[in-house]
Amino acid sequence: MTSSFNPDIPDDQDDMDERDWLIQRFVDHDLSPLERIDFLKEMDRDPMLRKQVLATEQMLLHSAQLPRMAVPPGFKAEILKQLAPSPVNKPWWKPFWSILFAPRVLQWNPAMAMAAACLLIGMLWIVKQPMIPSGSEMGATTSVMKASLPEPDDKPVMVRLVMLEPQARSVAVAGDFNGWQPQETPLQRTEDGAWTVTLQVKPGRYHYMFVIDGQEWITDPFAGEYSSDGFGAKNAVLDVSHAL
Repeated sequence: MTSSFNPDIPDDQDDMDERDWLIQRFVDHDLSPLERIDFLKEMDRDPMLRKQVLATEQMLLHSAQLPRMAVPPGFKAEILKQLAPSPVNKPWWKPFWSILFAPRVLQWNPAMAMAAACLLIGMLWIVKQPMIPSGSEMGATTSVMKASLPEPDDKPVMVRLVMLEPQARSVAVAGDFNGWQPQETPLQRTEDGAWTVTLQVKPGRYHYMFVIDGQEWITDPFAGEYSSDGFGAKNAVLDVSHAL
């Protein structure tokens, strides 16, 4: 982008070019008054820049309307605990010493006492059971143990993709989640020219691209990460975490 200002891009912004970096600073209101005026002049001269800024602003608007996920209790305390600096030159036996001899304050209530008593009774009952059951009993015990195993946490997660392409007649998405078959996952057009789709995928890492009018394959400009497809282009990367 030719502009009357050319600030140095920080080292941590090496993965984005000057245009993307300036657009980010513009929408974040990080430009100085003079830089903002120069940027608006450049927008007036460059239709593509205006389109990209408009797309970014619309994307921020759609993102703000997405549902917010509640932070689980104790999340902040757990993060601070992991960030706490580890002691230097701490003797190897110190943690064991602390566990064995550090003072403890036990908090209890009647409900906790009843739960502990039930647990103790259950353990005593297990100890009194025969160690080697008969053949039929062994088969029944094995089936019960298998039925009580926890299910793996791979429940599907709802993910929403948004593409700003007002001039398109159709938009679809192809990726690892649908066998790279764009006809399997078409997007729906909204009133403001955006295209959206809500996917139901299991937690994992997926690569994908948008397909415009059934012919043009383009990378999601708002993806948080990209990877090479081995043919000189880039795929967008979607990391799906377990639902809270």
